[in-house]
Parts: sequence; structure tokens; C-alpha cells
Amino acid sequence: MQPIKGIVSDLIGKMSSQSGGYFQDIQAAWAKVSKDQGSKVTDFKEGTLTISADSSLRLVRLNLHREQLLKELQKQFPAVVKINFKVESK
Repeated sequence: MQPIKGIVSDLIGKMSSQSGGYFQDIQAAWAKVSKDQGSKVTDFKEGTLTISADSSLRLVRLNLHREQLLKELQKQFPAVVKINFKVESK
């Protein structure tokens, strides 16, 4: 049996790592919830989900629906407590 410290460490690593299963699950949920082809999940740390948008116009639209999007995501992922949006730098 793995010690609790190892289990917690593995879980936190998966939650904060883009290669972790939890992160991929959040990415898939974001695609469904946002119905937006021009945005993507780029980070998840300490309950804050960072979403990159491909344009400032899309960023404005996402900001208008921030609370609704957060509530939808929290149904599946209660650990998500905040969403930050940014324009993707190219």
C-alpha cells in the first residue's frame, strides 16, 4: 500500500501537469462547455484554470460568460474555483 504522501503527490502532479489524466479531462470538458473552437485550456494550478483565446474579441465574449462557464465546469470538477482568460501569444 502506497503511503498517503505519495498518493497526494501523484494526484497533485496529475492535476497540475498537462500530461496528467485530470488535465486532459478538464480540457475535454472545456471543449464541451465552451463550444468554442478558438480557446483552449493551457494551465490548471491551485484551483485556477487558465484559458487561452485566439483573439481579443473571443476573450471579451468568454469574459461575458465567465460565471456560467465556471458553474458548468464545477459540476464535473469542483476543484476549479476560478477561470482566467488570456489572448494566446503567437
